[in-house]
Amino acid sequence: MRTTTPPDAGAPARATPSVPTPPDPTQPTPPPATGPARPPSSRRRDVQGLRALAVLAVILNHVIQWPTGGFAGVDIFFVISGFLITGILLREHESTGRISLTAFYGNRLRRILPSAVVVLGATATVGYVLFNQSRALSTAWDALSSFLFVANWRFTAVGTDYFNALAPASAVQHYWSLSVEEQFYLLWPWLMLLVLFAFARGARTPGRGRRAVGILAAVIVVASFGYAVWESRANPTAAYFSTLSRAWELGVGAIVAVAAPLAARMPAVWRVLLGWSGLAGIVASFWLLSGDLAFPGPWAALPVAATALVLVAGVGGPQRSLVPLTNPISVYLGDISYSLYLWHFPVLVFLTLLLPERGLPNTLIILGTILAVSVTSYYLIEQPLHRSPWLRGRRSLAERRAAWRDWREKFSTQFVLSSMGVFVIVIVVAVSFQLSNAPAAPQAAPVGDAQSDVNPEEALQADLAAAAAATAWPDDLSPTLDAVMSRTSNDNPARACFDIGNTPDFDRCTWGSPDAPNQMYLVGDSEALSYAPAFKAIAEASDNQWQITTIGLYGCRFTEVLVANDGAGVMDACPQRKLDISERIVADAPQLVVVANAFAEGQDTNRSPLSVASMVASTLAETAGYNAAGKIVYLAAPPLGADLGQCYSKVSSPQDCNTGIGQVWQQFAGALSAPSATGDHFISSLPFSCAGSICPAFAGTIPTKYDTVHMTPAYAEHVAPAIRHALGALGLM
Repeated sequence: MRTTTPPDAGAPARATPSVPTPPDPTQPTPPPATGPARPPSSRRRDVQGLRALAVLAVILNHVIQWPTGGFAGVDIFFVISGFLITGILLREHESTGRISLTAFYGNRLRRILPSAVVVLGATATVGYVLFNQSRALSTAWDALSSFLFVANWRFTAVGTDYFNALAPASAVQHYWSLSVEEQFYLLWPWLMLLVLFAFARGARTPGRGRRAVGILAAVIVVASFGYAVWESRANPTAAYFSTLSRAWELGVGAIVAVAAPLAARMPAVWRVLLGWSGLAGIVASFWLLSGDLAFPGPWAALPVAATALVLVAGVGGPQRSLVPLTNPISVYLGDISYSLYLWHFPVLVFLTLLLPERGLPNTLIILGTILAVSVTSYYLIEQPLHRSPWLRGRRSLAERRAAWRDWREKFSTQFVLSSMGVFVIVIVVAVSFQLSNAPAAPQAAPVGDAQSDVNPEEALQADLAAAAAATAWPDDLSPTLDAVMSRTSNDNPARACFDIGNTPDFDRCTWGSPDAPNQMYLVGDSEALSYAPAFKAIAEASDNQWQITTIGLYGCRFTEVLVANDGAGVMDACPQRKLDISERIVADAPQLVVVANAFAEGQDTNRSPLSVASMVASTLAETAGYNAAGKIVYLAAPPLGADLGQCYSKVSSPQDCNTGIGQVWQQFAGALSAPSATGDHFISSLPFSCAGSICPAFAGTIPTKYDTVHMTPAYAEHVAPAIRHALGALGLM
């Protein structure tokens, strides 16, 4: 998922334009009073089957990560949408000589909005109940941007990566595709109207008008595809959500609609060959595509072209041979595909929170709940509201009453079915809550003597061991986990000493008495920043014996080799910052220099991987320039913690946020703790981070981290005595 999970399919729709069945979100049929005259024709069952195939691929990709290219279902929806909408507008112009934009947008909003708004409201509400405060607020903003059809812009702005998401996926992340469609249709009908006015004004000249629209669509396809290829390489995260890099897919569907009269004259044997070739291409794309390929340009061309072949093959008449698409089950799933698409991702996100252990039983619960909620929504919300006489245009009172009677008779049975669906959903949710609240088995961890007044590490170990075994969040966490996730490093007193830009004033980053006889430096990247409150506390509690300067640059490893970082301005500021600090250390000749860098693998500026051994060697080379042999202390970063945005919620257990000690951390610690020819020292962070092999999210009443990497300022200050004790044990204080 270049999205958490892959970007999800474009808005699936209900029915094709050729039937008197409910209109599709991709084909807003004008009301009878103002709509174009349309010749009766049979419904395209193959289109409904395509929708079913697309939405099933997306759902399975999200739920079980199979097939790997299931995210291409979104591309199928885009092509179908472009085909249906363009066909509707062309037929209206050819039959009436005009296009009613009022009818077009009115029908589209009536088809799209009711279900979409209900899902957004339900998701924001459930998110408020289940999520932690930070994630609940983010979900509310995501829902608002989705309602305004700008979700793709928001996800781009916050750096959502569909295929390599580090943060938990938004419960409405799939609305990005709906936003792309609506942004496209905000302009496309107007562009069509413009070229039709210019080239087919007055007379009904279908050939001339279609050619003009076809040329317009071809220009959009060429320009957008070229942009997609470029942006997919230059900025793949933005490319995935960009309307500019997706417009060509809807444009391909528009070209198929323009060419429909020609395709209708195709021999039957060719139609069969094209239909099966397109279906084979779609299925192949689900297995050939993956998040490692440049997408949507150029690899989306495979599912897009294959979908176009199926659409072309079905223009001349029913595709009876395409049984995988035209069977009753596929057609029904295509009918409810819009509801399936809207509901599947919120249900997945919420049930994953309630049922974190993924296995066959829980997977079946998730899939069954998606189906139950979607069917219920289809009969209770989507169809009744879409067909409601009160949402239509102007009518007389008698007409409204007659329409109301017809509507009530038609949907009374559906309300009964919906009520049964609601009952099933309530049962599933109740069972999920029971499973999620079952206490987890405590995990044993070695505990030291918590009453010792000699070694503060022992008291910390007792708190960490208790937290590692806890099955319920303490009521007295201070600050709360919601607060630390929201504040991050904003409460860190040394934050400005690690900011991007010119090297800060050293005096403003120095703690303790200026008359202290001993001087210490704490330098490094954001790990040094997270330790700064501890060293400030050490300086202030040293009885005027130590003056400590905490300075560095977050995102900038203090290594001789420049380690790549994507943070704005980091690579520009890093070399000069390291040079300025090195020169100041040499000039001051402090009694002690503590270096804290992230224990994580990296890349050089050419994006070549750097091994742990090479990064440690580069760290030693950098500190060799301090002229402080024997006075250097390498302070280990805490092991990586859990993603609090994902593991911490109102229904989760502290066990969900427990982590172990990763292999990379162990490699860094092993290399830096090896005997040094220069007499440098190493201090492990495990005594104040983990109990045995378990690293919890809190200790005592204080959260340990505000993300996966950095200690909270409150906890850093709390562990100051343990760090001072470790330095004293080495004979350095």
